[in-house]
Amino acid sequence: MKLSKIATLVILVLTINTMSAQINKPSLSPRVTADYNVGLAKIKIDYGQANKQDRIVFGGLIPYNRVWRTGANASTKITFDTQITLAGVTVPAGTYGLYTIPNKGEWTIILHKNAALWGSKDYEEKNDFARIQIAPINTKDTRETLGIYFENYTANGGDLVIAWENTKIALPVFVDTDALIYKEIDDKITTATGAISAQTYFDAAQFYYHKNYELATAVTWFDQARAMEPTRFWYTYYRAELALQLNDTETARTLATECLEAAKANPSTDYGYIAKATLLLDQLKK
Repeated sequence: MKLSKIATLVILVLTINTMSAQINKPSLSPRVTADYNVGLAKIKIDYGQANKQDRIVFGGLIPYNRVWRTGANASTKITFDTQITLAGVTVPAGTYGLYTIPNKGEWTIILHKNAALWGSKDYEEKNDFARIQIAPINTKDTRETLGIYFENYTANGGDLVIAWENTKIALPVFVDTDALIYKEIDDKITTATGAISAQTYFDAAQFYYHKNYELATAVTWFDQARAMEPTRFWYTYYRAELALQLNDTETARTLATECLEAAKANPSTDYGYIAKATLLLDQLKK
């Protein structure tokens, strides 16, 4: 028993000494985790940010026609909190391994169902969720550090970008934002059982108005919001805009004037709505 305790103590001391002998060094390929709001989708990207370091990347460090982890160290992961469309492919919510097969004229983008792999060591094509073919873009400026990010945002999506060296891949991501908003409106107003706030009525009415959808319902919701919060003159402004769209110029003029007077009387003197209401009244004079 004593020998066993002594042996355990010796192993513990050796382990501590070994650990204390290690040198803490910075990673040359730091792990990057970034969250993006793309339309109404929340998308997370997690990857090892590799660097060029005077090497030839594609066709050299990263061989052509071979599965690449799309980063350094552990495989790159991408998470969608709702269903999206990636370059025309419908992708359910979830976390996927993001692999690629680079080539000069065409890349293969892979969403892999196993996101827990270390690199591409145990990658198996049978576990691919989808493969997408896309042509790379040659860039004039050389990018030293690998970047995976979003750009070119719209209300319904953006471009997922993989960029390194003189190569850029841009994959369009579409999020059916309208469908999500229509459902939220249905949940919070149409089928709601509890109290509905003035702001909820206003937001729903404004969305219907901008979509030119069920404008009679939008009128009702704007009016309910205004009745509940009569001092919120911006509610009145958008109700005036909707009246003009419906060719009800008399109502539009009355409401635009009401908004203008309220904005001028407001202690903060909201010049934005003073200008908006003035322009609307000028438009009504033509």
